[in-house]
Amino acid sequence: MELFTEKKECCGCAACVSICPKAAISMIKDETGSYFPKIDEILCINCGACQKVCDFQKKDENQFGQKVIKAYGAASKDESLKRKSASGGMFAQLAKVCLENGGVVYGAAMLFENDKLVVRHIQVDNINKLHLIQGSKYVQSNIGDTYHKVKKDLLAGKKVLFSGTPCQVAALKSFLKKDYENLYTVDIICHGISTQQFFQDYIDLVENKNKVKVTSFIFRDKSVGWGLDARYKYKRKGKVKSKRLYYKLSSFYNYYEKAINHRENCYYCKYSCESRVGDITLGDFWGVEKNQPDCLCENGGTIDERAGVSFCLINSTRGIELFDRASEFIDYVSSDFKIISMQNDNLLRPTAIPNNRKSIMELYRNEGYEAIDKLYWKTIGYKKFYYFILAKAPRTLKKKIRTLLKK
Repeated sequence: MELFTEKKECCGCAACVSICPKAAISMIKDETGSYFPKIDEILCINCGACQKVCDFQKKDENQFGQKVIKAYGAASKDESLKRKSASGGMFAQLAKVCLENGGVVYGAAMLFENDKLVVRHIQVDNINKLHLIQGSKYVQSNIGDTYHKVKKDLLAGKKVLFSGTPCQVAALKSFLKKDYENLYTVDIICHGISTQQFFQDYIDLVENKNKVKVTSFIFRDKSVGWGLDARYKYKRKGKVKSKRLYYKLSSFYNYYEKAINHRENCYYCKYSCESRVGDITLGDFWGVEKNQPDCLCENGGTIDERAGVSFCLINSTRGIELFDRASEFIDYVSSDFKIISMQNDNLLRPTAIPNNRKSIMELYRNEGYEAIDKLYWKTIGYKKFYYFILAKAPRTLKKKIRTLLKK
């Protein structure tokens, strides 16, 4: 039995692994770190459950999901929640409301385990642990036995909020086989995902270059405002320090931003469209300052752009219910799908395959991460000096420097 014929047909959601009654399927890593299911023919009883559960292959973009009912530009009023979030803290605020009403929340966490950074889905059952699943992780999370845990919680009558990429939300629903009134789902707008191996190889390079041990990595640090810069903590000589990382000074970040290190299926993602699989869809409201400026504080609105702005698409009656419960803790304004999608292309179409992806990933397979890191620095050439200046420049100078870079 074959689960796929080409790698672009598998999103690595692991629903097939979870549904198998004989534990005959395992996820096997390829040379770039992407995981794919493999069937043990000895254990397999040819029941076909694995093929039936695969939402990624069995439905096209016009046959699934829900149309957007309402759209908002939004941000949590809780400054501490926003500070730890990538944009406006909307997921954290929805999760907090769920937890305060006795529910549980599932999301992706970056954890330091066995001397390595790993990204995997975890369950959070109290507000003190909420920070673990806040913020963006541009790495595919290990779903593990999460689908089974969600089902157990649902059957126990608990309210469950599940957050993930659209393919993970779709996989959970397909695994459950039925609708549960106590399940709420949030799908994030997804540019694509990198592999944990690719990310760890980058971290290994950072550690070797700087003679440190990296213990945490925040892809979207907001210590100087809403943007793309990262921050990581590290140990050196027994002391723990942190370093802000301007995103243009990170080869991993740029290979991700340019969509070079994504899984193959991401370039064919059927979930990158207006039909949404989650009750609510969240993401950064990029372009809000141009496309809906009246909602910002500087223009007489209520939302502080510097602290981050989320877009929030409500796609179901359950999504309306969840948003309404959290609304008193949110600054929000009505918006429109067309406005939000102007600078969020993945609400309309999947990310395009870069022309140089094949050659760079081949170099990675043959010579390792250090080779493509050197290629990145060679490619940006003289611009790296501007990037070093930008990393330390105050906000008033950044626009002038960026204008020079475009010349």
